[in-house]
This record gives sequence, C-alpha cells and structure tokens, in this order.
Amino acid sequence: MKVLFCTIFTLLIAGCTTAPDYDPEPDANSRILNVIDEYDVGTLGIGVIREGKIVWTAYYGEQSPGFPAGSDTMFNTASVNKAITAETALRLHDKGVIDLDEPISEFYIHPDLSGDDRHKQLTPRILLSHQAGFLNWPFEYEDGKLAFIDDPASGSYHYSGIGFRIFAKFLEAKLGKPFPQIVEEEIFRPLDMQNATNSHDKASKLENVVIPVDDSGAFRSDYEFEQDYWSAADDLFVSVEDYANFLISSFESDALSQRTRDERISVITDMSTNPIWECGPEAVDPCPEPYGHSIGWFVFGHEGTLTLHHGGNDRSEGAIGYYQPETGDGGVIFVNSTKGVMVWPKIVDIVDPEQDFQDVFHDVIRKYLSEG
Repeated sequence: MKVLFCTIFTLLIAGCTTAPDYDPEPDANSRILNVIDEYDVGTLGIGVIREGKIVWTAYYGEQSPGFPAGSDTMFNTASVNKAITAETALRLHDKGVIDLDEPISEFYIHPDLSGDDRHKQLTPRILLSHQAGFLNWPFEYEDGKLAFIDDPASGSYHYSGIGFRIFAKFLEAKLGKPFPQIVEEEIFRPLDMQNATNSHDKASKLENVVIPVDDSGAFRSDYEFEQDYWSAADDLFVSVEDYANFLISSFESDALSQRTRDERISVITDMSTNPIWECGPEAVDPCPEPYGHSIGWFVFGHEGTLTLHHGGNDRSEGAIGYYQPETGDGGVIFVNSTKGVMVWPKIVDIVDPEQDFQDVFHDVIRKYLSEG
C-alpha cells in the first residue's frame, strides 16, 4: 500500500504565482512525501499565509478513490470547528446579540445538569475557554451522564467539546434558529466559504469531501455520515483555501471592534502548569508567554509575537490552522490519516520552519504517543 500511494502522490501549486517572500525549501516535496509514506497519509492539503495572503498551497493524494485532492477538496478537520464556533460567538457579541458573560441558563440547561445549581454559573465565555469544569464528552463518565468535575471558572483547564455543544444549544434557544444556519449567516456566507459545512447531512450530499482512511492509508469502504447531525465542537468539513481565508478575514478585517479583537487574544485559561501541556526545563523551554486559551483559540506567545491556532484530531483527521495577527503570517495543514496528529507538526517544520508553537505539540507527542 505504501508503494502504491507514493507513486500517485503529486504536488500541486494553486494560484498563479508564489509570493516573492515565500519559497518552500528545495527538499520540501521529498520531505513531505517521506512523511506521507511513514504515516500512511491518504490525503494532505497545505496552505501558507504571508502578510494576510495565501501565497502557496499544495495537495497530495486523493479525496476519494480515483479523484485527486485539489483546491475545493473538503477535509474533515475535527476540532478546528471550535474556532468557527468561537468566531460566531465573537461576531454575535460584537453586534450585541449575545453577551459573553450572560448566564446561559435563562435559555438552555443541559438535562444532566438540572439538579446542580452550578449550571447557573455557565456563560459563553466560560464554556468557550474550557473553564466549565466538564470532561470532554458525556461518554467519558462512568454512567454516561454529564457532570461537573470542577467548579466553573475555577481556573482549571478541562478541554471540553460538550461545552461548545451546550453553547450552541444556548444560541439555538436564544436566536430561534438551528445552529448550522447561525454559522452559515455569520461566517460561511459573509466570507463566501462555499466549501465549508458543520452539517453531516450537507456533507453527505457533496462529492468533494475527503473519505477517511484506515490505519494502512486505504480508503474506508464502511464510512457513513451521521444523519441529522451537526457539531459546534468537531466535524468541520472545509477546504484549505476556505479555512485560510477564514483566518485572514477573522484577523485582518474590521468586522469586529477593537474591544472584541482584544477579547479574542486575551488568555483566560492558563495552560503552562497543565499536566499534559506543561512547560519548563523537562518539557518545552522557554514556555510560550502568554500560553493558554482565549475564547475558543489557543494563544502562544514567542518573543512578543502571538500565534493563535486551533487543531483537530479524531479518527482519520489531523488538522491545524494558525495565524499571527502582528505579521499576517499563518498556515493551514489538513491531514487524512489515523496518525494525523503526528503528521501536521512535521509538515509545519517543513513548510514554515521559523514557527515555534508546534514545539509544544512535538513534546506532547513524545511524551504520550511514543514518538521517541
């Protein structure tokens, strides 16, 4: 299988030119192909952003059997969806439709939490900065029911997809619209993101959506979309170029007030002492500063430059989108592989070697995923 895949992988440069201030390293293509071979990658899409413009894109492999990946290929990017949800919240907050600090219990209470008064403390800010005090999903609890493992806004970091789901249900109740429609109206349509959806129903009807692969890199014949399912926390189907333009527009446009922009980059939940993400001499040194979660975004600081990003890792997905507001530089890497979380930091090293934020991920991979 590896030999077959390596023979059909090709490098495609999208757009008409490569910007003068960006050229991939001479051996970039061969190094990328080596990573593809080592980690049984079925599909790979890469975008490099400089000064607020997409300057280089590359696509490897097929989106489905017999169909090469290209600029309109939509990858399942897993938790990258959280950044879309966060930006939806920021836009609605900026318009005065919601307040980041309003109690959501006036509109929505998760049934599992109705007997615990701490649900009254939950706000959009708390939910979207992973301070709600939940595990990631209810199925991680022994009884399968959601419960607080910590007080909301206690300062403890508990990464939680269900927190984003609860926020989305709050939006539906307050605005009287389905969540996918809200995102369509606030993000996808204004930014002309034609190759983007958070709905399995819509994705199932499209021919340009990546089919997941198995551990060997072969396309799964048993994959089925989930009917009547949408997510605010995972399963964002989007093309490299649409997501790159989303990053550029989010950080470069004047759609948001300066006050809301400041909300976006302000760390709420510190991660420097988290058991998984900790920094220091035995982990990553120097530790990013600041280092933590704002509303929906990871925030890493290096030498006075902020990098905001969000990644995704789930089943056959590995993804990252990152942006530096001060410079307008960033990147998008979408991977179709069961080992995708190991792939994208290596691709950043190849196509954007001056970056530092991925060092944290390299360290986490070394510690927890047996990468040496």
